[in-house]
Amino acid sequence: MRETKLDVRTQAHRLAPLAGRGLLVLADGFWVYVTLALAGFVRSGTWEWPHDILSPSLAVLVSLIYIGATAWSDGYRRPHALRFPQFVRITGALIGAFLLSIAAAYLITPTHSVPRGIASVHALLSIVGLLGIRSGLRLVTERLHAGRPTTPAVQREPVRLNEFVDRPPVEIDTARLQEILTDETVLVTGAGGSIGTELCEQLVRLDPDRLILVDMCEYNLYRLQNRLERRRHSVDIDFSITDVRNRNATARLFRRHAPGVVIHTAAYKHVPMMERHPDAAFENNTLTTANLVDLCDAFDADQFVFVSTDKAVEPQSVLGATKRLAEWYVRSASTETRCKIVRFGNVFGSQGSVVPLFEQRLKAGEPLPVTHPEMERYFMTAHEACSLILQTLLHDTHPVYLLRMGDPVRIEWLARQMVQAYYPDVVADRMIEYIGKRPGEKLSERLVTPSEQMEDSDHPNILGIHGHPPCSRSELQHRFESFQQLSKEPDARIHGLHERLFDVARIPSGDGQVSGTPLPSPPRARG
Repeated sequence: MRETKLDVRTQAHRLAPLAGRGLLVLADGFWVYVTLALAGFVRSGTWEWPHDILSPSLAVLVSLIYIGATAWSDGYRRPHALRFPQFVRITGALIGAFLLSIAAAYLITPTHSVPRGIASVHALLSIVGLLGIRSGLRLVTERLHAGRPTTPAVQREPVRLNEFVDRPPVEIDTARLQEILTDETVLVTGAGGSIGTELCEQLVRLDPDRLILVDMCEYNLYRLQNRLERRRHSVDIDFSITDVRNRNATARLFRRHAPGVVIHTAAYKHVPMMERHPDAAFENNTLTTANLVDLCDAFDADQFVFVSTDKAVEPQSVLGATKRLAEWYVRSASTETRCKIVRFGNVFGSQGSVVPLFEQRLKAGEPLPVTHPEMERYFMTAHEACSLILQTLLHDTHPVYLLRMGDPVRIEWLARQMVQAYYPDVVADRMIEYIGKRPGEKLSERLVTPSEQMEDSDHPNILGIHGHPPCSRSELQHRFESFQQLSKEPDARIHGLHERLFDVARIPSGDGQVSGTPLPSPPRARG
């Protein structure tokens, strides 16, 4: 049973498309069947029923061939919203159905085949009719749903996850955390981001000896500084504009402050954008993590916590592959520093995520871009995520920790709930636009790999994950160097870097867990 608050209207809406597709299949089959008679009338001027032209079983088979071709080309998936490339694909499939039906007729009744003239006219009428039905559906849909909402959006606070997901709040052992952090210097990378900001606010309440808050964005640090200054605390805070990709600059931070706890949240997180920048994603997400692990070892840090993502599990994106490699490096570490990984789902409402985008579009009265009706994600709040990070400072039983996030939430369902929140009197279909999957995206995410075991930890809301890294530290370093060498070549192409990255992130046993979707070949560089 889904933990989200689904109502009867939502369930009915899910069944409606199935009923509509069933009616469309019947309409298509009836049209293909009847056009046999129309084709005979056009060619001979006399009316004959389809069973007079072909045997009844063959006439039905021809109809099924056309229906099958239409289904294969996605002609029944949201037929009222088809675009030109989809119409072209359906046309090609129907031409193939015509050829297949001719072959079937010759094989089944070689002595009583359909005249070529009638077969050609039948194919033409069938293709025009099936495409015409979908064009008509699109035209009617555009007429019914044209225009923006006539009423302004409801003025309200940003939506919260607990409006849609029923999950008890996460509680952490604040007293023990205060005890272990009392004399500690804590360094946080990516401090100005969504996770970093919430993490810093929770850390201030735990009263560590010192906080080193690192971000390469001046504005993010300035905003964080103003936010923390409004809170009463006695923590010594150093706001540092440092690019953690620069190993020398980061080493100076470690030498100056000697942090005992390092929490690494800095990363590139935008999936489609990283597909076009595999070298930048590798440098920021993988190499930076490896450098921080090495620096923690060199400067005797007590704990290192790496913030990862569920996209690192069986990755199909550059983001997931670079995070997977970073996880492997952290888990292969042979060091006195206690290294841990915290694996997240999507952080609800974080910068650049789907929820702020939806809210921005709704406030402007614009439709919400949903990539696919079946797209779903695990969600957690920034508060839950940061509580999990801090709680893992008290745990040493597993190399990887994961929050109990319940069932994944379907993005289409989330979009409909948000439309109802901002426009209670508007039909949700009117405000949803399907744009198709973007490069690197999966319909759903997994939380563990087949080689990992998930079990309870010492905290009721946290799961521990056991598993051995598939590569040694030396093997990983060799893989990293091979990718770096390719990325530094002056004529390196994005397509080649993309393929090489997935080779680097492939498990040696060849279990197929990495399956990146090949990118289209990039345009040739000028000059």
